[in-house]
Amino acid sequence: MKNLEQVWDKRFQQYLKELFKYLRFVFATSYIAVIIAGSFAVAYYMKWLQVVPYDFPSEWLVSTICGVLLSFSSPVTLIREPDQVYFLQLESRMDSYFRKALKWTYWSQIFAVLVIYCAAIPLLLKVESPSLWKILLGLCAVLILKYINVQIEFSNHRKKQGRHRFIDRLLRMSISIIILKLAIEGEIIFFFIFIVIFVVYEIQDRKEAILEPIPFDYFSKIESARMARFYRFVSYFTDVPFLKENISRRAWLDFATKLIRYDQKNSSLYLIVRTFMRTDESVYLWLRLTIISAFIAAFVNVPFVVWVIVSALSFATIYQIKHMFISPRGVRMNAFYPIPDSNQQIAVNKLLRALMLLQGSIVLLSSSVQSASLIIFILIIIIGEMTIRFTGTK
Repeated sequence: MKNLEQVWDKRFQQYLKELFKYLRFVFATSYIAVIIAGSFAVAYYMKWLQVVPYDFPSEWLVSTICGVLLSFSSPVTLIREPDQVYFLQLESRMDSYFRKALKWTYWSQIFAVLVIYCAAIPLLLKVESPSLWKILLGLCAVLILKYINVQIEFSNHRKKQGRHRFIDRLLRMSISIIILKLAIEGEIIFFFIFIVIFVVYEIQDRKEAILEPIPFDYFSKIESARMARFYRFVSYFTDVPFLKENISRRAWLDFATKLIRYDQKNSSLYLIVRTFMRTDESVYLWLRLTIISAFIAAFVNVPFVVWVIVSALSFATIYQIKHMFISPRGVRMNAFYPIPDSNQQIAVNKLLRALMLLQGSIVLLSSSVQSASLIIFILIIIIGEMTIRFTGTK
């Protein structure tokens, strides 16, 4: 139906405008770090290829990584909450709308898998030395499997509204891994047998889904959650005024506040620490960056690369958590009390230094997997302290 296609086109334009509106802040503030990290990653990868053992399970590794990514094919429908009223009478004509939605879902998600597969080709050539037609067959398998996964996941959302989604995704993930493995190995007969089975499963699933009413309210909740994740990611780089913070109790962290001496002059510190512990955004940010730093320190054996990445993550950790507290967005517990701004700034700095020391200690312990490097700990402390002292407070 032409009108529904126009509705999609209009919403899609608004959606792209919203994406580019915020993504430009992300690229403007981090493109240099991405280029540096990417350059080091490529250099390390090429160096590792020179010493990779010939019995390395490259086919299984590539098939597993790509298969996992292919199975995550959540549809981008751009359905809104009012649609459960306005689109209800047009339910039988929604096919043209969803065709465009699934087409965008496919093309927006396939590129990440293609990049990883293409990046893995040198590894496959080094270890397995497959023929060109096997590489191309694997590439075709990626394209076909993504289409099937997108269709099945959409049918699952429409038919079951997310129920048993984990089992469905695990099944598709397993089949995708097997098919990719067969394609890279050049097992043509078994490859086509599994592809036919997967296609038949998709067709049957689609037929069952068509018989079910379209859950507009469910699709609108998925879209809201997806955009909320996007805005939360962007909030690490710029203010998103309408973004709501998620708060959790986290009683298991109460011991941290008990370490603060009961004194009137420590009231700001108590409130700042309590705010940090209960805000999902700040806690998960610190955990993510600390885990990444620890992983890099434990498993990357190029010291200079480790120093650069760990230093960058130390800066990102302190800068972003500091930004959360000095940003006007959100309600802070200390805002309800008549505490001088200078006291609050001192309290924030104390919290940041404690987080910096804890992060440095964890990364130092992780580096002992290879050989403990005190330089890593010193870099985290120096970069963190410089970030606290020389980044803006307003």
